[in-house]
Amino acid sequence: MLSLRTLARSAPRTAARFASTSIVKPSPFTSTIRSQISQQISRSALFSTSRARFDEHSQQLAVKLESEISIENDESAAQAGSDQNIEQFKAENPFWSIEDVAGEQDVFLTRKYEDEQITVHFSIADFNSEMEDDSYGEDDMAMGDEEDMEMQSGGANTKGSINKGGKADGNFRVAPEDSVAPADREELADEDSGDVPQQFPVAVTVLIQRPNKGALKFYLTSSDGDFMINQLVQLPKDVKGDAKALIRENPEHLYAGPPFQQLDEELQSILESYLNARGVSEYLAQVVPDYIDVKEQKEYLGWLNRVKEFVE
Repeated sequence: MLSLRTLARSAPRTAARFASTSIVKPSPFTSTIRSQISQQISRSALFSTSRARFDEHSQQLAVKLESEISIENDESAAQAGSDQNIEQFKAENPFWSIEDVAGEQDVFLTRKYEDEQITVHFSIADFNSEMEDDSYGEDDMAMGDEEDMEMQSGGANTKGSINKGGKADGNFRVAPEDSVAPADREELADEDSGDVPQQFPVAVTVLIQRPNKGALKFYLTSSDGDFMINQLVQLPKDVKGDAKALIRENPEHLYAGPPFQQLDEELQSILESYLNARGVSEYLAQVVPDYIDVKEQKEYLGWLNRVKEFVE
C-alpha cells in the first residue's frame, strides 16, 4: 500500500496526466521516451544510494585514521632522546652525508675516504621484522609454558625447576638451588633490575669502492651498540652498477668468501679496525637503531595521513 506522502506527491501529477489525455492522445514515440527517462532516473537513484553507503564507510575510516594520527603524534613527541642522539651524531661526524627520502624505507650514508667512496645502507624494514619476531617469540613462550604444565602434571617435584635428574618413577629430582623461586634468586635480581630495553639487531651493508679496483661489500649486524661482521664479498671491477645497485644486488655466480668467524682471529681484528677507521664504528652502530626508530615513526605518520587524504 502506498504511503500518504507518496499519494499526496503523485496526486497532482495524475490529475494533470488525465487532463492532457482528454485533449491529446500521446504517441507511442512519446511513451517510449518517458519510459527511458524513468529507467535512467531509477538507475541514478540506485547509484546515488550506493555512493552514500560508500561515503559512510569512508568517513568512519577517516575518523579512525585521525584518531591514530593523534596518538602517533604524541608518540613522536616522546622520541626526543633518539632525535638528540641522531643530531649529536650528525654534528660530530660531518663527513657523513645522509640520504633519507620521505616515503621510502631505505637510508644511505655516504662519505669519501682518500680515494674510496663508502656507502652504508640500512632499512626500517628491520623494525617491522623485529616486531614480527617478538610476536612469534611470545607464541613460542606460551607453547613452552603449556609443555611445562604437562610435565608438571606428570608428577614433577616443583614448578619451573631447571636442574633435574630422572627417577625411575618418571618424576624429576630438583637441585637445591632450584627450590628457590626464580624471581628470588640473587643472580637474576640484578638482571631484572634494569629497565633499559635492548636494541633490536639491524642488518647493515657497507660498500667500499675504489677506481678501477672494484669494491668490498661487508655484511654487518648492528646489535647492542656494536657491529658484527658476517661476511665480506669482493666485487670485481667488471661488475657494473652504481652504489645502490651493488648494495641491493647479490651476484650469485661470485664467490662470497667464508663465514667471517672462520677467518683467522688476527685477520678478523684487522678487518674490524679497517672499518672503524672509515667511520663504521661503535658510535654508528649505536645510532642506527635510533635512526630506524625515528624514521619508522615518521613514515608511519606519513602513511596514515596519505591514506586519510585518499579516503576523505
